This record gives sequence, C-alpha cells and structure tokens, in this order.
Amino acid sequence: MISDLRLHGNIGAVEYFAFVVGSGAYNTYFYEEERSKIRLFSRGNEFTINDQGIHHKGTGGSFCEYMFGVEKPFKDLIKKSVANRLIMFGAFLDDNEKVIFTNNIEGKESFYRLFLQGHAVKNYYFFVSSDFSGEYKRRQKHILRAVGKFLKRTDLLAEDLDTEFVEGFHAEMKEQNSTIFIFKLIHRGNRNFYKAFSEFYSRERLLTTNEELYLEDIVSRYDIDRYQMERMKIDIMYRHPDNKRVVDEYRDILLGGIRKDTLQHSEYAKLTRLRTLGIRNNIPEVLFETLDDLLLKGKKIQEVEEPEYLRESRSMLQSLFFKDQSLKRHIIDEDIIRLIKAKSKAESLGDKGFEQILLDTVRACDEMVHETNDYGYFEEFTSIATYFDRCDNVAAILSKIAFLENVEFTEDSLRSLMGNKKEFDRLDTNIFHDVFIKTLLENRYITGYGRKKIYAISKGIQRISAGDASLRDVVSELNKIAEEEKLYNMVHTALKERMRSFFPGLDTKKGRDKIREDITRELSEKGFAGEVTKRLFDKVFLDLRKESFYLNHLLPLIIEKKDIMLREDFLNNSGIDRFYIETVEKEYFEKRKIDPLLLEHLFIGGGERI
Repeated sequence: MISDLRLHGNIGAVEYFAFVVGSGAYNTYFYEEERSKIRLFSRGNEFTINDQGIHHKGTGGSFCEYMFGVEKPFKDLIKKSVANRLIMFGAFLDDNEKVIFTNNIEGKESFYRLFLQGHAVKNYYFFVSSDFSGEYKRRQKHILRAVGKFLKRTDLLAEDLDTEFVEGFHAEMKEQNSTIFIFKLIHRGNRNFYKAFSEFYSRERLLTTNEELYLEDIVSRYDIDRYQMERMKIDIMYRHPDNKRVVDEYRDILLGGIRKDTLQHSEYAKLTRLRTLGIRNNIPEVLFETLDDLLLKGKKIQEVEEPEYLRESRSMLQSLFFKDQSLKRHIIDEDIIRLIKAKSKAESLGDKGFEQILLDTVRACDEMVHETNDYGYFEEFTSIATYFDRCDNVAAILSKIAFLENVEFTEDSLRSLMGNKKEFDRLDTNIFHDVFIKTLLENRYITGYGRKKIYAISKGIQRISAGDASLRDVVSELNKIAEEEKLYNMVHTALKERMRSFFPGLDTKKGRDKIREDITRELSEKGFAGEVTKRLFDKVFLDLRKESFYLNHLLPLIIEKKDIMLREDFLNNSGIDRFYIETVEKEYFEKRKIDPLLLEHLFIGGGERI
C-alpha cells in the first residue's frame, strides 16, 4: 500500500516539494497544474503555489528554522531547545505573547515577504485533511497540541532529513484517518549563496578575493537583495562553532538583563570583555550588534539619548531618500569625513548606533528599490559604503598586527594599507593617522610589541611615500619585530620556569649570563636559530621581577584594601602588557581559591577586561 507521495517542481525563483502522507495518501488528494501555478486540495483544504507566492486555505500552518537575527518571541528566546518558528493559520500573539486563535484560516504571502520575514533559504507550509467538523479554531488548537512541540524543537529541518521529518510529523499527529500535506519551498538563488558562503567561511573565517567575486556573481545572477544577503552572512557566521560559543554567552547575559530590566556593572563589564574577545578571535562585530538589536528591541534597560554625532550621521544618510529631487543633495567629501569619524567614534565607544543606522539605510534602500525599481538608491549608498569597507579592511589588518602574534604581514598587506590610505588622503590627509594609528596606540590592551609594529608601519608608509624605503624594507622591519616578539615570549616562558623553581644564579650577573646561554642552547635545539641577546634577556628578567613584585607584594595589598588606583598605577607604569597581567591575576585567584567576585571588582574598577 502507498504510504506517502511526493511532488517536486520549480516555479519562478522557487523550487518546491509537496509531501503527502497518511493511510489514504493515494486517493484523498487532487492537484491542478498550469504553466505558472500548481494547486493541491483535499476535503476543504487547498494550497496554491504560483510564480509570485502562495495562497492557503485550511487547517494547518507554516514553519521554518530560526535564523540568527530573526525576531523571536521571548518565550522561544529563553528556551534553547526551540529551533524553529511555527505559525498556525488564523492565530496571532497578543501583547502578552499568548496565542489567540480565530476562524480566519485563509491567507496569501508573496515569495519576497516569505523569504524576507521567514528563513532566507527554505520555508514550510502544511495542512491536515480530515473528516473534522466544527470551528476551525478548535481544530487548530488540537493540531498545535499534537505537533507543536515536535515542529518547534526538531532538528530534522536543519539536517534536511525530509523522510524522517514527514514520518515524525505523521507519528506525532496520531490520526490514522487523516492525511498530512507538507510543502517545502526553497529559494534557489539564496540557497546557492548560502551554500557557497558557508563553504568559504568555514575554512578560515575569511574570504579570498576570488571567493568574494564568486559570491558577487551569484548575487547578480539571482538578483539577491543586499539585506537578504547580509541576513544569510550573519546566520552562517553565527553558526561557526568558534563564534557561537562566545556569542551565545553574550546572548545569555543580555537575556538575564532583560528579565530584570537592568544590567549590573559586572554584566556590562562581561559584555565588553566578550566583545574584546571577539576582536582577538576574529569574530565579526555584527554578531554582537545583531543580538543587541534583537534582544534590546522594545526594552529600555538603560535610557540613553542618541548622541549628536549619530543624529548627524542619520540625517546625512536619510537625505538619500528624499522623493523630491530638488531636495536631494550629493554627499560631499566633508560629509564622508564626518561619517568616517562617526563610525570610528562609535566603535571606540562600543556604541552600536552607527552600525544600526547603516543597517536601517540598507533596509530602506531595499524597500525603495522594490517599490520603484530604481537602483540609484543603492548606487549612491554604495559609493559611501565603500569608504566604510576600506575602514574595516584597514582596521582588520592593523588590529591583527597590534594584538596577535604570528600574523603574516606581506608586501600585499602593506600595499593594501597604502592603497586605502591614498583613498582616505583624497578626503583628508590626517584621517588615516587619526582614525586608525592614533586609535590603536591609545588602546590600553595593545601589547608593547604591537605598539612597536604599529609605529613601524606608520613610519614605514611615510618613508615609502617619500622614496626613502621600499615595501620589502618595511616588511622586513616588521618581521624583525615579530621575530623578537616570538623570541621574547620563548625566553619569558623558559626564564619564568627557572624563577618559579628558585633556579640558582639569578642574583648574579655571571649566573644570569650562564642561564642566558642555557636558554639559547635550548631554543636552538628546538629549531629556533639565533642568539638571545643580553638586552632581550635583561628585559625579560626585569619584567618577571616586576611581575613577581606585583603578585607577592602589591596584589595582596590591592585585594586587602580594594585599592583600584594602586593597581592602575602599576598597569600604567610597569610596561607589562595589561592582558598578560590580567591573565596572571586570574591564575593567582584560582590557585589561592579566592572569591572570583573580588577579581571582577578589580577589573570593573580598573576598566574593561579582556
């Protein structure tokens, strides 16, 4: 006996599958097919797909996976097991997020809205055909009780296990005489983009130029909305395991704040810490900003007025959308300079407002293009956004150099920086230094060697421009600093181990020279060529003595008196990297089983903690 049937086809930009399952699947449904329309119907239920969208009438609903950044009811947000969105025909949520059922079970939806408001790649509809008689809303309640939990929590959608899903749905309904219809709608263009970006991003969490060109070709070929494209990128970046762990932690802290309508100082510090970790681990800032947008929407955890620089930015970008052509004005260089500085200021303050303005602008462009078919809106905005892309590119290169070890800096990297600087110089010759170099040098978490490398790049670009150095000269200088940084860390590890073991000879010059020779030999045996110079060894030795003094004398006093200023004075004047000191502080607390809340008090008082 036939237990289920499947139909498969394409209409417009959409690929569809229709699954029919139940004891009477072979003779209880009918369908009509035209060139650009297919209609399936059975005992008072019908579902029509055409080249523009769908029409439904019957007892059932729609469902899809939740994408990162898609609005969720709060009840779904706090339940980590909820993976999918479920909408029952004729039902809606009231102000208290309670489901209200009506008898109005007929509706329609365009593909544009369906894939914009639902999942960008695949969405599902279903109806249950049976001999039920009575009010539709009573039947809808019964269906929801039967399959609601299964539909909201199953991971079979994410795994594309259609057969298992259909069987599971039928089993949950527990109605032998009913027939279930499930319709799977796939946006082919979005699917191709999602799949390609996912494959590219999963490798290095970065895209090559060729990969970006490949994706642009998909966007152009399928006419994919820019806003839709960004939604898919965010979802893919979030699902990367390395990103997801940090972002989920960030989300949980925000959820805790929403429940009590306030955030404690420690929670603010943790959010800042997670964002800084995001920078160190190359996690896109947009993941945090999207969570802020999603979870804080409608919730005034802290009343904050919009600063003047954001109001000014919003007004400049909104001028793109004046309908009266006489009121439109081209954004001049002076305006772009203000926007770049506003973006930099927002990032330095950890203010998501500027990025929200850009997201609002992209969304408005999408809506205007959809309504007017005039792509001039995007062209004008893109000419501005190109500078923001350049900002992100420069910031990414310099931040890696400043904060990370073993980062390859090539002539291509330097050439890219100089090319971007040239474009910024056309606006204002001071922007590159003020927005990027100065900002990094003022960051309290930049390492000593990171500071040296940023200085070397800044001076190196000047020397190249003046004809006093080549790309190779500057890259070579950067590599020397990087090699010294690597050697410093190796010597630091080796010498710290000896000092921890009360190694004899450290109190005399002769003894230290002997230890330096021993370490040089050890590193050579490990494949590191080159001598440990006396200058480098003395620096490491002095830093370790400072660290020892801090841990054995200052830190106990700071803890006892909760003297934040004493701690800050040491951090600002010792020359030891702040992030390193915070790491050894954490080890100190863990080893001595001291209440970690005291440590939180230290870094809350002293500033953000990585």
